[in-house]
Amino acid sequence: MTARGWLVPCCLAVAACNSKGRWPASMEQQAAVQPLAEARKAPVGSIPLGGVEILEDRDDVTDLKSPTPLDAVAAARGAKTYALHCVPCHGIDARGDGPVSAKFPQAPNLRHYFICGRTDGFLYGTLTAGGRAMPTMREGLTSRDRWDLVAHIRSLQKEGCTGNGAGATPEGGTP
Repeated sequence: MTARGWLVPCCLAVAACNSKGRWPASMEQQAAVQPLAEARKAPVGSIPLGGVEILEDRDDVTDLKSPTPLDAVAAARGAKTYALHCVPCHGIDARGDGPVSAKFPQAPNLRHYFICGRTDGFLYGTLTAGGRAMPTMREGLTSRDRWDLVAHIRSLQKEGCTGNGAGATPEGGTP
């Protein structure tokens, strides 16, 4: 095809791109998902597979039960996780006397009768969604790690709870 043969199709293509049939000149003129748009919520009853659990408030899961037994094996795994993630605020014995508590508001005593009376689901929800001053732990720990922490906390509480309701026994799991 000669140069004149190409001229007519090219002119027709340019003519089709002007006015209302204008070809977008930049990406801003194209339809696209806008940044920072809110993600869709997961369907009710769905189970995250390798993703992050979505939990709005720790009170939403007070009746939640552990999918695995909260036994001595889980408590031993939880003790290792506790040493890495919880000791700085709650202290070695979970009495709220960790080194961070010297500079910031004191972390709760996990052996206090009030916390001993909370359900396993509430403790798990606190680890997942965070508390008043406690950050969420869902992004650094798996669901199993958090349930293991609940087992470890319950094993510490079996040694005895303190406070006005001293002698209270922990609700929930039996590590």
